[in-house]
Amino acid sequence: MTQTAMCWLFECGDGWVGIIDTLCKLIQEYVRDHKAYQVEAVQVKEKYGGLRFYINGGDAYVDGLITFAERLSYMTCEQCGSTEGVTQTKGWVYTLCRQCLFDRDMAQYGGVDD
Repeated sequence: MTQTAMCWLFECGDGWVGIIDTLCKLIQEYVRDHKAYQVEAVQVKEKYGGLRFYINGGDAYVDGLITFAERLSYMTCEQCGSTEGVTQTKGWVYTLCRQCLFDRDMAQYGGVDD
């Protein structure tokens, strides 16, 4: 842990796995096809309701891929990956679909009183 932050490499919900997986594949294809230096992901996390993908290496093209993925995360539920009815919460910011937001609130507050 003193040499790397691998214990904190992925700090986001499963809903963004598809975005991250596609991003990694596109970066790796670019590195392979352009004989570019290997890009290393050093941390992937949620911050202010959006994906953050921190790397060592890369160039302007790789930075553009990352920016696109990060922007896409604001339209994708962090928990389930849905792109329907996605909203951001207030306070501690999360990007969630309506169903995941409802489920989270029900779990947090214990249901609705009649």
